[in-house]
Amino acid sequence: MLGCSESSRRRGLLTTGIVYHDAYLSHNLGDGHPERPERIQSILKATEEIFKRTDVILFEPKPASTIDLLRVHTEDYVAKVRRMSETGGVLTMDTPVPPGVYQTARLAVGGAMLAGESVVQDKVDNAFALTRPPGHHAGRAFGGGFCFFNNVAIMIEYLRFHHHLRRFAILDWDVHHGNGTQDIFDRDAEVFYFSTHQSPLYPGTGRIEQIGEGPGRGSKINVPLPSGTSGGSFKYILAQLFAPLLKQFRPELIAVSAGYDAYFDDPLANLSFTIETYSYSTKFVKDLAHDLCGGRLVVVLEGGYNLRAVSQGVFATLSSMLDLGGVEEPSPVPPQIVDESVLREVSQIKQTLSSYWDIS
Repeated sequence: MLGCSESSRRRGLLTTGIVYHDAYLSHNLGDGHPERPERIQSILKATEEIFKRTDVILFEPKPASTIDLLRVHTEDYVAKVRRMSETGGVLTMDTPVPPGVYQTARLAVGGAMLAGESVVQDKVDNAFALTRPPGHHAGRAFGGGFCFFNNVAIMIEYLRFHHHLRRFAILDWDVHHGNGTQDIFDRDAEVFYFSTHQSPLYPGTGRIEQIGEGPGRGSKINVPLPSGTSGGSFKYILAQLFAPLLKQFRPELIAVSAGYDAYFDDPLANLSFTIETYSYSTKFVKDLAHDLCGGRLVVVLEGGYNLRAVSQGVFATLSSMLDLGGVEEPSPVPPQIVDESVLREVSQIKQTLSSYWDIS
């Protein structure tokens, strides 16, 4: 632990945990790769004053164990990443494997696990895992999309095993569908997965009809968004779909796979979210967590490749987690109206889910 403000916790003030390790800066996929160390550097600079607050508790993680990884990933896949990490290689076309990545990826998993545990053990009210590499494209036996191990999924299985929580909700607001997370939990009725993502776009999954398999049917909700969809539409989706479904599901903890690449000026995508979108959405989800699961909220960093946007987006998220308010838009923003296509899509999704949920 880097620092602690237990006195503020005892006084009943809201506290937020931030999990971070300097080793995340050493992860380097090569010159010109969008998932670069400058992402974390820019976030650290933007959130410098937040790190100093007395109502923030800083935690330094340890690497996840092999046992932790194997609760989610296959033995062959874990061995493959470990072996490739010894000399370097290529996992997929967009995901090179630099030497030593096995240790760094385990440290990212450990960061998510520590964030979850700090919340469950009431050390903090909510927590942000400022980790990399990201994880939501890593499935049971595959990686890609800059991801090696699934940080959020392994955190959930860790909390199930060690702290006996059963029901988890994941909100994935990254611009890309979390195909790895859906692969892992597709048949699991006790993990509610809700993803908004641009479509068509990598990885090409996350269609409306992909609602889970077997006992998990109806617990996986995908909202594919056409290019240009606004942050106003995302707010509408949260109010019309996410909140009413979550109130019926009643999770014991809410996790956010927090990508900031739906921002309107991200180089890898074409949605039209703003920094205010992330500020509002964090407060919306935090309020739901307060009402449904004792405030248990864990946010884990995923994508976001515009440096100004990812740094200000994380700042906005942390500010909302701490009830500070105030956001800074680094650029003039596009109109934030609710898109007609989203109105039609939400209606279609409600019809698709009507056999599983009371939603109209």
